[in-house]
Amino acid sequence: MATERVEVILDTQKCQGYGLCLGADDVFELDAAANIAHLKQRFVDIARKGEFEQLVRDCPAAAISLRVVQE
Repeated sequence: MATERVEVILDTQKCQGYGLCLGADDVFELDAAANIAHLKQRFVDIARKGEFEQLVRDCPAAAISLRVVQE
């Protein structure tokens, strides 16, 4: 049986460093020098899908996307 996880995708070319994603600080960190976010981890549990869908909607730069992957 396949396990589903959420792949978090961050477009660092679009990121403007607003920091709204830092609510999920186990996944995102902000590089203060460059003023852009970076991923600490790329995959999160499927149970957090709704949380990350909200982050996608909240990002003013539209720099975050996600997809469900099966392993």
